Amino acid sequence: MKKSEILISRFTEMNHEELNNISGGSFAYDLGRFIRYMGIYIHNGGGCSGTIAATCDFVGNMIANSET
Repeated sequence: MKKSEILISRFTEMNHEELNNISGGSFAYDLGRFIRYMGIYIHNGGGCSGTIAATCDFVGNMIANSET
């Protein structure tokens, strides 16, 4: 029979270097943001309505990420 261990996980804030190692650096992050922006733009029909929807999503995410 296997022994079960109780593991206590402790969460700590990651520093800038650790975050870059996980996300692959700024290029991968920026590429992901661009793909998301274009997906929202195309999904909303492009033009003015697509630009507004994608920009609102972009600004909303910037605000949400800065409040951490």
